[in-house]
Amino acid sequence: MTALEGLRIVILEDESTIRLVIEDNLIEAGATVVGVAKNVREGLELVERTRPNALALNGKLRCAISGAVAEQLDQLGVRYLIVTDESILPDSELSDGLRLNKFFAPQTLKSAVPQHLC
Repeated sequence: MTALEGLRIVILEDESTIRLVIEDNLIEAGATVVGVAKNVREGLELVERTRPNALALNGKLRCAISGAVAEQLDQLGVRYLIVTDESILPDSELSDGLRLNKFFAPQTLKSAVPQHLC
């Protein structure tokens, strides 16, 4: 059994290459990716529909800040990891969230998720 087995995760990321890297690494580590969203609207719908245990989210999507998704996750008690290359996020909802630099090594993601999202 792996550390992430049984963990149901949604990924909110607008860059397809990063989204695939996150998804592949989480699946390889034993998590179940229950959905992938490319924008805030899709992210909110997926969280409502799938009720994940955790979420990996991009703090700043192309045209929107992910604060609305983080707020919904906080209300539901769902933990999340902010994957971003932004040093300062312009949304107070995201300012205290756990962050992982978007240009991470796969092992960093695999160790951060069980440490902070399980």
